[in-house]
Amino acid sequence: MCTVKLFGGLRARVGQAQLEVEGATTGEVLARLVQSHEALQEVMFNGEALQTHVRVMLNGRDIELLEGLDTAVTANDQLAVFPPLAGG
Repeated sequence: MCTVKLFGGLRARVGQAQLEVEGATTGEVLARLVQSHEALQEVMFNGEALQTHVRVMLNGRDIELLEGLDTAVTANDQLAVFPPLAGG
């Protein structure tokens, strides 16, 4: 189980700030997350690709700088998912 922390509007859609989700890669974890919380599907994904405005961090590192959705995760890892942010 990987810990998934949700922020902003994502947290509001799920009603929880943190969940435990199974998966071997970030893509598997996020796919299982949206399967159990369908309200996240349209906000987080465009088909099977992650929306460009959604940021996913694995232990503080952007998965886009790693292997994207193919980045491996372990039980001790933490994914932080950030919705689009606006402001100045």
